[in-house]
Amino acid sequence: MLRPTRRVAAWILDKDWANTLNNIGYQSWAWNFCVLLLLSSAAHHNLPRNTPPTGGSSGAPNTAPTTTSAGSGGWTGSWRLVLDSLVLVTSTTAASVTTSGGNSGWVGVGALASIMPDAHLAKVVLAAGILVFWMAFWIIHLIGIIYGYRKLHRRGTQAVDGGEPGVLGVSILKPLVGSPMDPNLMTNLETFFTLNYPKYELLFCVQEEGDPSIMLVKQLMKKHPHVDASCFTGGLEVGVNPKINNMQPGYLAAKHELILISDSGLMMKEDTLTDMVDHMTADVGIVHQMPFTCDRKGWPAILEKVFFGTSHARMYLFLGLLDALGFGVNCCTGMSCLMRKKVLDEAGGISAFGIYLAEDYFFAKYIQDRGWGIRISSQPAWQNAGISRVKSFLSRLTRWCKLRVAMVPHTIVLEPFSECMILGLVASWAATVLFHADYLTFFLFHTLTWSLADWIMLNIVQNGPPPFSKFEFVISWCFREVSAIFIFLHAIWNPVITWRTGSYKLRWWGVAEPVNTRVTVM
Repeated sequence: MLRPTRRVAAWILDKDWANTLNNIGYQSWAWNFCVLLLLSSAAHHNLPRNTPPTGGSSGAPNTAPTTTSAGSGGWTGSWRLVLDSLVLVTSTTAASVTTSGGNSGWVGVGALASIMPDAHLAKVVLAAGILVFWMAFWIIHLIGIIYGYRKLHRRGTQAVDGGEPGVLGVSILKPLVGSPMDPNLMTNLETFFTLNYPKYELLFCVQEEGDPSIMLVKQLMKKHPHVDASCFTGGLEVGVNPKINNMQPGYLAAKHELILISDSGLMMKEDTLTDMVDHMTADVGIVHQMPFTCDRKGWPAILEKVFFGTSHARMYLFLGLLDALGFGVNCCTGMSCLMRKKVLDEAGGISAFGIYLAEDYFFAKYIQDRGWGIRISSQPAWQNAGISRVKSFLSRLTRWCKLRVAMVPHTIVLEPFSECMILGLVASWAATVLFHADYLTFFLFHTLTWSLADWIMLNIVQNGPPPFSKFEFVISWCFREVSAIFIFLHAIWNPVITWRTGSYKLRWWGVAEPVNTRVTVM
């Protein structure tokens, strides 16, 4: 089946009007006219400000300069230069049509180049490209807000009945580490024992024999004896990824059709698993939850909520929509990810992905390459870790950035310009070049509008107003946006990833090599 972009292109080329436009030579004059209109009006502040000489009755040129007021002269001069440029180009093009026939399409560009210096033409083209990129990100803002409003916190229509024979069973893998002990671990784990789903099992995986989380698991198993639950200790080393090593015994013991990998810091609502399974339709191989955070106290918790509810949610929802439309974009976070076990078994199980640190990305890539779709669940993944620090949060973001750079190298170029501050700086320069706008005014307008769009996005992801004031939002938002620049620079400068006491060096495309020999599970 053709991808959507190819189908659209085939549809356009198949139309009669497309051939008609091509036959009348639209490429030779219409495209040139639009480009000249954009470039001529954009570059008015570096072009001559005087009116072109005109001959009077005696043939002497009129050399009097055109004067304009400070408030309107820029735009008046811009349109005058547009008309002057178009007159020159049109006359030159008309002459070339008489002499050279079909090659007249590029004469207008040559005439413009005779007026505009090459360096300035390059600057104008660059500025136009930047503003196009800038406007594209506002489209992403709009799509993320609309799709988030329609997608998140929507209850499914499929009812789950314990006696229904077609219900898919789910094996939930829970990799645990109890050092340091998370004060919310007991609460988070118990939400998995109270899921309103008829057919699932809990497979707790602990690396160390003396881990204190084992005691909590045994208490919950005793409290909820009706739930099928097991605990595995020791792990099984199958690669450099400590999380895969830890989950391997649980995966080998899994007995259901679906595998849910769920991190220890997550809590679930009673209908969360039902919602995820509802999205696992016949053509879908992965259902994942968009990361978010529970309401917690303290500024670090506010900072995390602002990040996951704004910039992270915007790109996550936009790329998730592209997945749903069949564009094959890989944006999957492994903190809560439901997959078809039979597809993973074809690759050799999760052990086949032990050479990567970002196992979630390669899970999705493998399943997607085999024709299966990816969907986002309606409910976000509720992170509820009891320990929240700014330093650990920034370290987490830095680790993710290093992984993205290694797995998707073009991130090095695109990611910095997707952030509010850097994009605002370059877009302000472009607006100054093209429209003679005030640099500071444009940047402040960009930043204010971006923050308002993020506030709307946060309220959508939160499903209501967030549990903090607008002032706290502004402080946290500004800190996050400014720190993003330094996080990216640090990720480029030092590509070595430290995960607990283990350090890893990434090769291109995500393959990891341990720097030291001591490896512990996350």
